[in-house]
Amino acid sequence: MQASRLLASQLNSVNFRLHEVAGSMEPDDWLRRAVPGTNLPAFTFWHVVRVIDSTVHTGIRGVPELIESPPWASKAWARSEGGVGYSVEEADELAAQVVPAEILEYADVLRSHISQWLRAISDEELEAPNAMSDNVNKHNAYNRPAVQESLKPLVGQPVWLLLSITCYAHCWAHLEEIRLLTAAGRTARQ
Repeated sequence: MQASRLLASQLNSVNFRLHEVAGSMEPDDWLRRAVPGTNLPAFTFWHVVRVIDSTVHTGIRGVPELIESPPWASKAWARSEGGVGYSVEEADELAAQVVPAEILEYADVLRSHISQWLRAISDEELEAPNAMSDNVNKHNAYNRPAVQESLKPLVGQPVWLLLSITCYAHCWAHLEEIRLLTAAGRTARQ
């Protein structure tokens, strides 16, 4: 299998899982903290999609993110970064602005954009070291200490690895986190 097709399959599976998780949520689940010290599901849900947009567009390609274009830029939850290093208060404030149906629509459009890009990329480009450090340093929103620290292990890694770790493994883990914490919150409520 061509590497770009494998990566597209990974991103598609994250998008499908995102829809499954959203479909399993009850309205009260989005803003219920199941375990002290964890983020609200609405914040984590938003973070998953923002990580994909910021990693591919700013981090790898060095182009404007989808979030910067209409209609996304005008959404109350639109931020020019992905939420890394937020305080609990900042994350909770953003979570209260999340509209899950809008996040799903944003995720679907994002998946389409990235799939088109992956169809055009070569294996050589995927094997090349990523330029994420240079690209994110051009944006003030990403010049937070927590963001810079989180990027260190990924700097210079091959593009395919950055995509697979960040946009697949990291996002999948967060979706499972939402699922598990939501179940715990429902159990605690009974």
